[in-house]
Amino acid sequence: MFVDVFSHKIYYEAYGAEHRNTLLYLHGGPGASCLDFVNQAKALGEKIRVILFDQFGVLRSDAIGEDEDYSMEYQVEMLEEMRKSFGIEQWNILGHSYGGMLAILYAYRHPESIQKVILECPSLWFEDSAKSVAEYVSGHIESLGNPEASKLCEKLKAPDYPGGQETPNDLMTLLNYVEDPKLGNYLHGISFEEYWQSMDTRGIHDEMWAKGERHLKKLLETGPAQEDASGKRVTMLDNFLPLAQETALPILLLNGKYDPACTKYQTDYLLSRGRNVTREIFENSGHFPRTEEPEKYTRAVLSFLEA
Repeated sequence: MFVDVFSHKIYYEAYGAEHRNTLLYLHGGPGASCLDFVNQAKALGEKIRVILFDQFGVLRSDAIGEDEDYSMEYQVEMLEEMRKSFGIEQWNILGHSYGGMLAILYAYRHPESIQKVILECPSLWFEDSAKSVAEYVSGHIESLGNPEASKLCEKLKAPDYPGGQETPNDLMTLLNYVEDPKLGNYLHGISFEEYWQSMDTRGIHDEMWAKGERHLKKLLETGPAQEDASGKRVTMLDNFLPLAQETALPILLLNGKYDPACTKYQTDYLLSRGRNVTREIFENSGHFPRTEEPEKYTRAVLSFLEA
């Protein structure tokens, strides 16, 4: 199904009947799609209404034009326009990985539209997450005996790493060296084959996946209207932890015990400085608890939303 948002066709799926607890899922990546949340949405849909969608420029949604402006700020306004289009007064939001940044920014901009926030393995400070991932794969990188890979890994881990625009490219280049798909995708409880087979990819072709590269590129470019109330720019390379601290809405933090992206620093910050944060740890999960420990995940989400 498609919904028209600012003259763009956005692909979405909905599960469950009308319910006071509607949950909007925000996928990560950037550019990853909502494909791997479908099974969890079906399970949650037995009790609540769940809406998931491919963000603008991703997979089945309209592509972003080469000369089209796009930013996180624009993403947030698209979410708000979607809410109005669906006729929902308030909804809950669940952001995974990069989607956690988007969830926090949306909650900061439009708290009146949101009931509760769920953050699944969020990356709320990209540079901090990138350093942690480099540490996570460093043993494997060293075993490859590839000087270029080892040099890049050490570069990312260095205290004086400059960060900025080059961080996403450095991280993706490093992960391209990783030969173990389970390690490279931060999985623990299941194999990469199990993770991939959990998704229905029929009808999805390479050109559709490639759209996500422009999605990421556009988010990294300088875009208009990316300022908060104090005049500070807000991009995916910023530290979103202070914005999370400002959020008065109830937050559930879902942590995979072996997830390298949501670091101890980020978790401790949220728990110590957040106003209303609770936490659920998934002992046999990496970055994808919804797939690695699905039954426990369903229970945790429903318990939080129905409390």
